[in-house]
Amino acid sequence: MGNKKNELLALDLDGTTLRDNNTLSPVVRQAIETAVQNGVEVVVASGRPYAMMPQSILSIKGIDYAVTSNGAAVNDCSGKRIHSNLLKEDEVLKYLEITANYDLIMEAFIDGKTYTDKRYFDNPIKYGCGEAYFDYVRSSHGSVENMRKFIYDHRCELDSIEFVCVDKKMRESIRRQIEDNTTNFYVTSSSENFVEIMDSNASKSNALSWLCQRLGISLQNTSACGNADNDADMLKLSGLGAAVKNATELCKINADIIVPSNNDDGVANLIGRILKNRT
Repeated sequence: MGNKKNELLALDLDGTTLRDNNTLSPVVRQAIETAVQNGVEVVVASGRPYAMMPQSILSIKGIDYAVTSNGAAVNDCSGKRIHSNLLKEDEVLKYLEITANYDLIMEAFIDGKTYTDKRYFDNPIKYGCGEAYFDYVRSSHGSVENMRKFIYDHRCELDSIEFVCVDKKMRESIRRQIEDNTTNFYVTSSSENFVEIMDSNASKSNALSWLCQRLGISLQNTSACGNADNDADMLKLSGLGAAVKNATELCKINADIIVPSNNDDGVANLIGRILKNRT
């Protein structure tokens, strides 16, 4: 790690900072609080929209910024959006055209809120949602009968779109079609059955870069921790990228170090290393 000062720590939530049961370990919470007390700017960097951020995280005093919706937005501690990259209307129309022949379960993020297909809302387990996240799905801000029409009607105000598909072959085929036939999308995945679509300027790495410029912090003096493909570019960009042991292969390839899993307080381990290095 050398002797460079870590001034900012960006933390993914699900599968990284939070345990598999969607809770925050007391050990990790204490480590985050200690990092803040020692002058580290701790930033949440999540695929979640702001309205779906867990109170266990938002209640930690000193977390002043949240990268949300995979980098489509940055919010301050009051919830105010201070940076945004919406999907472009023509690309949304292309997405609807490409997926027209598929009966997909879809979600849309608008202004930090989630709107989900009623079928997924009614039975998330059927579509691959873990039981620990059942309440998360049920807390969405809208259960929509016709998501395709909803996305069309809101095509100029979307933070992101995602679709859920438990059929791996179909999921990968649709993803390739989207990537091959659009030019202004950033396509990624935060969990196995999800494909998430943002504007090409929206990614956790781009949001981190923007925030560092705003705060006057060099990227070399940042660290980041994640577990999924949507974290890989953020880990690569930061001065120190850490993947938890349970991370995807892409995430690990882009990391500098591997820390224990999300269920074994990997984030606390990373913070311990950072604080030791600072002294």
